[in-house]
Amino acid sequence: MKSNFCVIIFISVILLGMLYLLLRKPAAHAVNVDTNLDRAIAYALEYLSKSTGENGRFVYEANVDADVKYGNIRYNALRHAGTLYSMYLCERYLKNFSLQQKRYLASDYFVKKYVKEVRPNLYAVVSDMKEENLNSPQAKLGGTGLALIGLSNLYPEGKIDLKILRGLGDFAIYMQKSDGSFYSKYLVPESKRDEDFVSLYYPGEVALGLLYLNEVDPQKKWIDTTKKALLYLANSRKDKGKKVPFDHWAMLATRKLFETPDNGLTPAEKSTLQKHAEQMALSILDNQIVDESNTYRGGFVENVRLCSIGTIMEGLVAIYYSVDDEKLKARVMNALNYGVDFLSRYQVKEGEMRGGIPTSAYWRLSNASEKSKVIRIDNVQHVLSAWITYKQIGR
Repeated sequence: MKSNFCVIIFISVILLGMLYLLLRKPAAHAVNVDTNLDRAIAYALEYLSKSTGENGRFVYEANVDADVKYGNIRYNALRHAGTLYSMYLCERYLKNFSLQQKRYLASDYFVKKYVKEVRPNLYAVVSDMKEENLNSPQAKLGGTGLALIGLSNLYPEGKIDLKILRGLGDFAIYMQKSDGSFYSKYLVPESKRDEDFVSLYYPGEVALGLLYLNEVDPQKKWIDTTKKALLYLANSRKDKGKKVPFDHWAMLATRKLFETPDNGLTPAEKSTLQKHAEQMALSILDNQIVDESNTYRGGFVENVRLCSIGTIMEGLVAIYYSVDDEKLKARVMNALNYGVDFLSRYQVKEGEMRGGIPTSAYWRLSNASEKSKVIRIDNVQHVLSAWITYKQIGR
């Protein structure tokens, strides 16, 4: 009788254990993230290092097939500045200074070639007409933001004139409208702001850039311009539900604003920006591929473009830090685990192009197009930035 009772107890414990495993909610860290992330980051640093020319100009486009070469005329000043940002993140968060001298070189090249005084004491990033196939010189607002993001850190080291940084900041203020939105371009020959062109990402880039400027040159006007910009974005999108484009730069700026001392945000303003972050997260999370049997697990439905997913991961990291809803944070963390693993799987891991990030995950297919195999410098920049900031969660 006693032995039968023990058997019943044993079976009951086993059944209860199985029931627990079936019913328990998956943990936020349920995905087995690539344990070689540090190696992937090291490969990306290696790629950036060998892609920085002796004059500070990057190899803008390459190919998984090292024998495929591209002309050196096409170039984008904004993506150059964005790459400076990712190089700096290595120093700021990883304490890895292996690219510092190349970052200095690339920064000097950028300032000398693209940063111009377009009005008295106002500086902007003026695109090269031949490089970007333009009819006339123009200053894109995003260039101002990315320049501030990539260059502000140089001031404490005495490697850039504060006049230039302040001139870039004041140009951003000059380009802001009374409602908080911005003119997206400045037409240099006409000395006027473009009334027609509107950019999705430029406002967020400028907002983040002004906060990096504020770190080295604390002034209320930099923070006020940022707040006005982010609140405009949040209020203009609040009634659109999930039907909004994912604005990762605005998310990065929101996180940094929250972390900025004396940011002057009221509880209502902070709530508005947090709801904007929640809206951004909900607009993207349901589209992620999480089926373990799917080759593109961690990508998104109709989106396996590596640079695009890198920007999404950057934005999700910022959202993780910006929201208070623990259930949403757990969903975001799970999405990050999947996404970071996806990006690591599709990095070039061998050969001359090791460390590169091609255009699309399709690059590995036997019939892959040449376009899917193109490695643009900003592909590497965005994915590297996502990996670095992801690594900081929980530290």
